[in-house]
Amino acid sequence: MSGELTKAFRYVHVDPRILWPALTVALGYYLAARLGLAFTLQPHPISTLWPPNALLMAALLLMPGRSWWWLLAAALPAHLLAELQSGVPIAMVLGWYASNCSEALIGAALVRAFVPGPLRLDSLRNTGIFLLCGGLAAPLGSSFLDAGLVKLIGFGEGEYWTLVQMRFSSNVLAELTVVPLVLTWATFQLEHLRDAPPRRYLEIAAVFLGVLATSLVVFDLPLFDANTAPALFYAPLPFLLWAAVRLGTTGTASALAVMVVVTIFGAVNGLGPFAGGSPQDTARDMQLFLIAVSVPLLLLAVTLEERGNVERDAHEQRLQLTHLSRVAMLGELSGGIAHELNQPLTAILSNAQAAQHFIAGKEAVDKVELAEILSDIIAADQRAGAVIHRLRALFKKGETTLEPLDANELVHEVLGIAHGDLMTRSVQVVPDLSVDLPRIQGDRVQLEQVMLNLLMNACDAMSASAADGRRLTVRTRMGDGGVLIAFADVGPGFRAEDYEKLFQPFYTTKPQGLGLGLSISRSIITAHGGNLWGTSGVGQGATFHIFLPVLDLGPITARSPN
Repeated sequence: MSGELTKAFRYVHVDPRILWPALTVALGYYLAARLGLAFTLQPHPISTLWPPNALLMAALLLMPGRSWWWLLAAALPAHLLAELQSGVPIAMVLGWYASNCSEALIGAALVRAFVPGPLRLDSLRNTGIFLLCGGLAAPLGSSFLDAGLVKLIGFGEGEYWTLVQMRFSSNVLAELTVVPLVLTWATFQLEHLRDAPPRRYLEIAAVFLGVLATSLVVFDLPLFDANTAPALFYAPLPFLLWAAVRLGTTGTASALAVMVVVTIFGAVNGLGPFAGGSPQDTARDMQLFLIAVSVPLLLLAVTLEERGNVERDAHEQRLQLTHLSRVAMLGELSGGIAHELNQPLTAILSNAQAAQHFIAGKEAVDKVELAEILSDIIAADQRAGAVIHRLRALFKKGETTLEPLDANELVHEVLGIAHGDLMTRSVQVVPDLSVDLPRIQGDRVQLEQVMLNLLMNACDAMSASAADGRRLTVRTRMGDGGVLIAFADVGPGFRAEDYEKLFQPFYTTKPQGLGLGLSISRSIITAHGGNLWGTSGVGQGATFHIFLPVLDLGPITARSPN
């Protein structure tokens, strides 16, 4: 016989990945059942808050469908242990297990039909689906079964529809309290807390101490009764709103759970404004109040968190687009950059070969002349290194880094990057840079990207002009509380009616252009607290102006153009 059992168990395969979740569900179910029994208002057999089925639904929503039956089976011994200790008949114990499992299965199956995979309360859509399917439909569907079993077995008192109503409101409250708490903490990243500054911990402590203190005063102390002003019921509301705005769905679900537990504890022990009436009235009034508070606060927290996620995604996409635009622009400059690098590399090669011949000669080595050759090699190497360094900075992808900057120095660096392309296009640059300009604050790479874009646009605008007439003037001036940087060309200009189109995404007058340069440039300057605009007269060229606010750190003496 033992051999046959061993052979049978050999074919029973338990996935180790489901073992720990199943054990966790069993332990959690037992503790939740004991808590639910403690929250029961006698003589009614239905708890004011019954967490086990909500905990079971949360576990099903987090796990794949193929593991649901293992979780339901793991809850059975915990259910038997908790209920049999309370003297409940075995028939009623098994009946409640069936109704609890039915609620969890109904809710999880309905939610999974609309949200494939583990549920995350990170959007209004997901939260709305949970509230309708898990918070409303599942408790409603299982309430009829539960009340019918109570009447059939004859355990407890109350009419059938009264039991349906009590069971429904109890489990709606449990779903709204337990499921969001489990789902949000299951996906919470602890790194956010570990990396948080001390003031963040103080803020979290203040929120939860405020919720706990106000809930204890209003709902757990014999200071208020049913005749107290209803406005006092909402004393914890400021702290709950604080949690919704600052702590997200995880903090809101946790704060609501604190208030729910404290409120029910007071009612069960005859304290607070909900005590004093019949058990049925007490449970109903308290549950309706807590449900009315929980739903809008959860929706508010999810809305704010979803909005924050959308803003972060949009910011990341803007960074990606800005970087890709910069890379595309540098690709257009590749010919000029290659020319700019080729000159110092050719000079290095020529000087190195001259030094080899010089050393190989039979005559005595002139150390002074050899030192001059080596100095030329070093200078050419530094020139090439400077070009590569500037290019690496422009190609680099990263977050915005604000630092004090010299506008004239930015202009020099941009002209140095585009020097080879300017020579290839036969564009004469006329720098008109004011001295002693105050510092500006900004991201060096992003501001250089804007200037490069304006410079290249000017060169493209003058491509049809005669080679000896292509002139680009770059001016820097002190403006009203800021620094003005202007790029003026002698091209055909633009019409006044076309001005606003220039800054619209994907509008371009170039055959191979993307139409993103000016749009991205304006967004960069706006993010720096400045402004970007253009002026033109048809046939008189175009001038694009950059205004950037100054950083009050004193003036910088401008250096002369290279």
